[in-house]
Amino acid sequence: MLNAVHSPTTRLIDPMKPNPELLAAYTATSYHADLPSGRVTLRIGEAATELNDILIEHEVGSWAFITACNPMSLKKGDRENRQHLEELEKLLIERAAIYFPGQGIGDSKVWPCESSFLVLGINLDEGIDIARKFGQHAIVFGRFNKPAQLVWVNE
Repeated sequence: MLNAVHSPTTRLIDPMKPNPELLAAYTATSYHADLPSGRVTLRIGEAATELNDILIEHEVGSWAFITACNPMSLKKGDRENRQHLEELEKLLIERAAIYFPGQGIGDSKVWPCESSFLVLGINLDEGIDIARKFGQHAIVFGRFNKPAQLVWVNE
């Protein structure tokens, strides 16, 4: 049996501790999504109440912020990242997902901003599955009126 570590803002799937620098980078990032009503900003550990209205409108209770850029946290060129993002969008379209464009922007600006998608109505397992398909370490996941969580997707 795995002894996974749990906290209100971080869920580890793998009992191994994440790289502290990677954890710091994820938590020191603002996750912006461009909704029809305007841009919202999400932060790990903070309540995502800005999403409540759109979750109600679409009659869903959960969301995930997912990227396909820079798989395995290895910096890729703009062209390659754009291709990965197009593949992610194609997958979301095939699944008839409700999604909006976004960007993850680190506070330090050391890491380039990453284009991403805010996906509504997705469950945690689906979000993890998609992140794994695109070589990501984690997703940001949330539920109605709850704080955004960093969820590690390590196998």
